[in-house]
Amino acid sequence: MLRIFVHSNGPTDAGFKKINALFEKQNPGVKVEMTTAVGADFATTRNTRMTAKDVDITEGSEQGGTSQLPAWAKDQKPTAWVQGLQAGNWVDLTDQSFLKNFSSGILKKYEFKGKQYAVPTGTSHLSGVFYNKALFAKYNLAVPTTWGKLETVMKTLKANGVAPFIIGGKDSWPASLPIAGLVQSIYPDPVALDKGLWEGKVSLTDPKAVEVMDKLKTIYANTASNWAGMDYASIPSRFVKGEGAMLPDGGWEIPAIQTADPKFEFGYFPMPGSDNAANNKYIASKLEFSLSIPSSSKNQDLAKKWLALYSDPKVYADFIGGSGFGPAQPDLKLPAVLSEIQQYLPPSGFTPGWDQVFHPNTKAGPLAMIPFAFSSVAPLGTETDMAGLAQKMDVDWKAGLK
Repeated sequence: MLRIFVHSNGPTDAGFKKINALFEKQNPGVKVEMTTAVGADFATTRNTRMTAKDVDITEGSEQGGTSQLPAWAKDQKPTAWVQGLQAGNWVDLTDQSFLKNFSSGILKKYEFKGKQYAVPTGTSHLSGVFYNKALFAKYNLAVPTTWGKLETVMKTLKANGVAPFIIGGKDSWPASLPIAGLVQSIYPDPVALDKGLWEGKVSLTDPKAVEVMDKLKTIYANTASNWAGMDYASIPSRFVKGEGAMLPDGGWEIPAIQTADPKFEFGYFPMPGSDNAANNKYIASKLEFSLSIPSSSKNQDLAKKWLALYSDPKVYADFIGGSGFGPAQPDLKLPAVLSEIQQYLPPSGFTPGWDQVFHPNTKAGPLAMIPFAFSSVAPLGTETDMAGLAQKMDVDWKAGLK
């Protein structure tokens, strides 16, 4: 029996089930048992099962790779993944030949002290905007490459009675997604922004920070009416019906859009937060969860054999095609929409998003736990004065530095 435990996600669950069936066919007499969990239950159950030696393959790094704390992030705890690596909880996979199938730049992000303990699933694009190709063609709109051109697109759509954007605001977090693109465009070096905030050399009242908030406010003002009450699960069907011409969202939403209408034609472009097109060139991403073997596994050789099958380029390409993830392997034959996105990715295949770069300060006030304070902006919140909100954010951030 090979036991696999992952968090529940429809598209990836389906992909793993196909691989499990193929593995059982190639290995007569072997049974693969895959179980899942959701939310906070996943981490708790995973730890319990690892202690009980009851799991052979599970998620190691849940997202973000092996993100180690920089020197400037004072008095913060490393991620659970890093703590587990330090404790020797995971099997060293460095010498496994199947790792050669993956992009070296992405593997580097999972490395710990020069060794590999994780097999990537892929990346999730964060800072892009889905667009309705039919509506863009109807109003002779080109994909905007600067903020000014995006403003023109918004004005044209509104003049024709079409809501420029649609966002699932009821769940709150989807309204944060435009931030990834705006920060990346306005701050070309987000690592310097993170360091500057921690060292007190950058302020959240600086003109660039206020610019981020002002442009976020503009996006919200150009989003479908009553969007703050729309639940995220309904957004794919609303988008394909034309309730909004653009959807700022992550690449993980691709399968849901295709399920809502398999014939719907859409594209995905970087959020153009700057008036310098060069600053809007790439879509930022996050590293998705990885697959690892616990040191407590009773079936480590069998688990490595499963990971080798999963890593086969043909098998992996099929998994990626159904998952909505960006690939962690180079030169794959991808579905059309994923192939189209490749033009917005750097040669390494990965540009980390702001939430992957920023190190939260657990001592900061609520408006600055994760800058920027999107949920305070009307209509999600009550704030309409972005300069005033920036001042409050700055006070909360600096409270954590004392």
